[in-house]
Amino acid sequence: MVTVAAHYLDRLTGTVYQILRGEKPPPLQLPADYPEDEFSQLIGYFNRFIREYDEFADFMYSMARGELDQPPPAGKMRVLQSFKSLQANLRHLTWKTQQIANGDLTQRVDFMGDFSTAFNEMTRQLEQAFADLQHEKERSEQLLRNVTDSIRYAQRIQSALLPAPGVLNAYLEDHFCLWLPRDIVGGDIYCMEECPAGALVALLDCTGHGVPGALMSMLAVTGLRQLIQDEHCYSPAHLLARLNESIRTTLRQDTAATPSDDGLDAAICLIQPQQHRLVFAGAHLPLYTVEDGQLAQLRGDRASLGYKRSKADLVFTNHTLELRPGLAFYLCSDGLLDQPGGPRGLPFGHQGLQQVLEAHWREPFAQQCTALQDQLLAHAGTHSRRDDVTVLGWRVAAAGSRAAGGPFTA
Repeated sequence: MVTVAAHYLDRLTGTVYQILRGEKPPPLQLPADYPEDEFSQLIGYFNRFIREYDEFADFMYSMARGELDQPPPAGKMRVLQSFKSLQANLRHLTWKTQQIANGDLTQRVDFMGDFSTAFNEMTRQLEQAFADLQHEKERSEQLLRNVTDSIRYAQRIQSALLPAPGVLNAYLEDHFCLWLPRDIVGGDIYCMEECPAGALVALLDCTGHGVPGALMSMLAVTGLRQLIQDEHCYSPAHLLARLNESIRTTLRQDTAATPSDDGLDAAICLIQPQQHRLVFAGAHLPLYTVEDGQLAQLRGDRASLGYKRSKADLVFTNHTLELRPGLAFYLCSDGLLDQPGGPRGLPFGHQGLQQVLEAHWREPFAQQCTALQDQLLAHAGTHSRRDDVTVLGWRVAAAGSRAAGGPFTA
């Protein structure tokens, strides 16, 4: 019978207690001269158990942290074999999850019991959800195409209202038009009509942009042409006053019941080469002139057309300018001046317009147009365009001569 000293048994008991408390005990040591008996053999097996237990615990801790690539220990404990199988399943499950994340929703799991059922149901629902999303995406894209096609067709209609090429060749020595609707169509439009008194050039900046603005612009330019052609109204100031009445009446904004409150700013010039003069009237839009490299501004009246707040009996002022050789004229909507840009988001402004026109006034108007557009884009930078932009520029041909320049172009 093997006799063991009590303190050796105490150490063995303490080591077992440490293991039960989740601690990592050091291997048990016997004196070098301890006899080779059953107790020393027991201590050897126990130390092997401690070593394999520590390796197994480290393996389990790594799995708990999600480190599924940790190599499993080489022990043969039954519980270790179960966790090796669990690690392999988790690694395979991770791979399947990655396949699902990459879009393969056909993945299924059949090796983890109830978890497999829940996982497969989740995958099925994801597959259905993605199918529904794809269907809605295709439907939305088709709706967007339909809307875009409709707007582009509306652009054709709006563009048809612009002046026909060559309409003012008899009056303009050189000219350009920069017409940039913000959303394919917009609230800016320009009109040019020959009449017995000379030629009328008008720029109309209507409420809004996009489709609503385009509807307003078509209403305004149609109303203006009706006044010119049917009522034989040629005075810019009188045209503004009558257009104000027309818009208010057409949209019923002369009554309190209508929900709309839309209108426009406008500038109209009557060009009369035989009389060597140009007559201008503006509703919140000015006329710019450049002579000998100096930009000047002739302000219009501080009133807009057609709104509920616009008085029915608005009166506008005609301004008469002498047509002198080299004098250039410009009209622009507020979309140009209000365009933000630069690091502080400041507007392009009167100063930006002045810099371009005074720097390029000697050049042909086509080159002035390019320079103005380039400067506007450079100023805007990453800032999106807030509004439609329209700029007209021209120089009047001498009386009795045929203008050398081409037609207004958009």
